[in-house]
Amino acid sequence: MAIVVDKKEKRRNIALSCQELLLAHGIDNLTIAQIAKTAGVGKGTIYEYFDNKEDIVFEIITTFVVEYETRFEEISSSEISTREKLFLFFNLLFENETARRHLVIYKEFLAISLIHETKEMLLFSEEIQGKFVKFLQRVLEEGMKCGELKEGIEQYADTMMIFATGLVVDSRLSIYDIAKEIEHFLDMLFLFKQGD
Repeated sequence: MAIVVDKKEKRRNIALSCQELLLAHGIDNLTIAQIAKTAGVGKGTIYEYFDNKEDIVFEIITTFVVEYETRFEEISSSEISTREKLFLFFNLLFENETARRHLVIYKEFLAISLIHETKEMLLFSEEIQGKFVKFLQRVLEEGMKCGELKEGIEQYADTMMIFATGLVVDSRLSIYDIAKEIEHFLDMLFLFKQGD
């Protein structure tokens, strides 16, 4: 009887097995031979599942996005204030060592996207941003319903995502304390309510 291989699962497993390698070497210094050896497959198998090294990074990021969506749902349904939910959202990529490791790989993805700007990369980025913006809009709408935020604030969800992307990009600079910057941003956001 022939063994049936779940191609999506195999693709995911190959990509995830390369996380440590990617963290150690970066995408530019990574070779297909290293990837194949780490994944325990032949070089030809890598090309059966991926077009190039960058495609492996996309698969890893896709896996992270699914994990973060689950975390967003937990945050959204928790019995904490809107401000706390927003803090947790913006701080997700900085909250612990695992998150910071994900952040390094996400920065690799951003670097690839900025350099190559292929249609596929841009669509992928837009899809991810869209998911995060929807989460933010939902939290903001809940904050408005319970009187924590001013009506109409949900229209700024896209702008908040630009702030979040800026945090990711500038987190490499030691001049910023990310948690403090998030708190400052939330201070500004919640000032809108006081302006009633």
